[in-house]
Amino acid sequence: MKVKIENQGDDAIRVITDHDNINDAVLEAGATDVFESEDEGVIELREMGAAD
Repeated sequence: MKVKIENQGDDAIRVITDHDNINDAVLEAGATDVFESEDEGVIELREMGAAD
């Protein structure tokens, strides 16, 4: 699975592909990027707040 994600929110988003917390990425507010999931086809998004 390959997706293009645009973060239109005010907070950064943590992007986790294939349940792999080690190789996660942070998508800052207003940014756009392409993410690919090869093994399990899972891409998890978590909004990061002020405490993160």
